[in-house]
Amino acid sequence: MTITTPKGLFPKPIIDIGNGFIKFIARCVDLNQDAYIGEAMEIGNNGELIKFTTAQPDYNTGVTVAQFIPDDDRYFVAKKCGAEILHNQKAAASGYGIGDAVYQTAEGTWTITDESTAESLLRTPGFIVGPADRITAGVIKGINDTFTGTEPLDILI
Repeated sequence: MTITTPKGLFPKPIIDIGNGFIKFIARCVDLNQDAYIGEAMEIGNNGELIKFTTAQPDYNTGVTVAQFIPDDDRYFVAKKCGAEILHNQKAAASGYGIGDAVYQTAEGTWTITDESTAESLLRTPGFIVGPADRITAGVIKGINDTFTGTEPLDILI
C-alpha cells in the first residue's frame, strides 16, 4: 500500500522521543525501491530526502530510516540523534508542509533545501514537524495542510 500523505503515515509529526533521539515524519523522493531501517538519507531537491550513497557524498543529514519504506512512498519515519525542536520559527514563503527539509537563511527564516544550492548543503538541515493542528484565519488545519509564510513553525534540528 502506498502512503502519500503525512496523515496517511501517522496522526502526529513527532512519532517518538527517546534517550538522545527523535523519530519524526520526513518527506522523500520516490526511491524506486524499498528502504530499510538504518539507511542514511541526504538532501535531495525541493525539501525532499534521497538515499545517501558514496557516489553523492556531499552531505549526510544525520537522518536515518527508522521504519521500512515501501517503494513509491513519499513520507517516512526518520530518526535523528541529538536533535532539538525550535518553536515559533518563520518560513521564507508559503506552501511548506510537515516533513519538509529546510535550512535557516541569513534573514532568519527557513527555506526549502535543495542539493543544487550550496547554502542548503553548508547549513544544518531542519525539518518541519509542526504544529500539526492549528487554526489559521479561523480555519482548523491539520497535518496535511501547508503553512503560510506568517504561521509559526516547529523546526527539528
